[in-house]
Amino acid sequence: DSYIANARIIERNYKAGDQTASPLAVQFARNNVASAERNLINQKLSKEEAARSLELLLGRYPGGLISSGNELPVLKSSVPSGIPSELLMRRPDLVASAAAVRASAQRAEASLNDLLPSFSLTGRGSNASRKLDQYILDPETIVWSTATSLAQSIFRAGAQRASARISLQQNERTIRRFSSEILRAFREVESALATEKSLAEQNKYLSTELRQAELAEKQAMRDYSEGLIRIISVLEAQRRAVASRRAMIFLKNQRLQNRIDLHLALGGNFD
Repeated sequence: DSYIANARIIERNYKAGDQTASPLAVQFARNNVASAERNLINQKLSKEEAARSLELLLGRYPGGLISSGNELPVLKSSVPSGIPSELLMRRPDLVASAAAVRASAQRAEASLNDLLPSFSLTGRGSNASRKLDQYILDPETIVWSTATSLAQSIFRAGAQRASARISLQQNERTIRRFSSEILRAFREVESALATEKSLAEQNKYLSTELRQAELAEKQAMRDYSEGLIRIISVLEAQRRAVASRRAMIFLKNQRLQNRIDLHLALGGNFD
């Protein structure tokens, strides 16, 4: 709207014979209006594409019809200090990886137990329901059961050792994978925290930049109306103000996106 208003003022002054309103100034003003209209159409398209993506996530038809406000939400709270690292274990990927480590460890333990010979104290031709003390005093029964178990263990020893070795190696790989995923999660959190701090500092300086640019824009319009400066200076002041406004919108969006990334890295909120 400011581009259109300025273009009208410049064209009116040019037609009125104002020496500060040259044909070049009129062309610049019209160029700014056309550029702003083109950017507006492009932003509307981006908004519709974002709406379609959101509708897909919600299981709706991607018609780009979902409504949204024209203002970005405001971050109502800052990141608290001393966030416990245990919060990371809420992440679904780490929960699944930890479960894989436990399952792998159980398989490895079972493979190691298979290496040990098992001894049956109920002997040949025995009935499991008969009392155990009937066999404890029978050396022949114990020797036969032990020899049979050892023979079977020796026969299967090679396959059992190979199976145990594979299970242990798989367990080691699972543990290394889990450790790598934990480190990656820490990196994501640290990156998000560093970005949070950097964007907050940038916001402080950009707020000053925007405030000064808007003051300069208003002052330029006053000076132009009093015939103190040429319209080119007004257009430059306007360009700087618009650029600062765009930068502020982009920075606000960056902060929101980074806060989302931080919550994803933590697996939830800060509690």
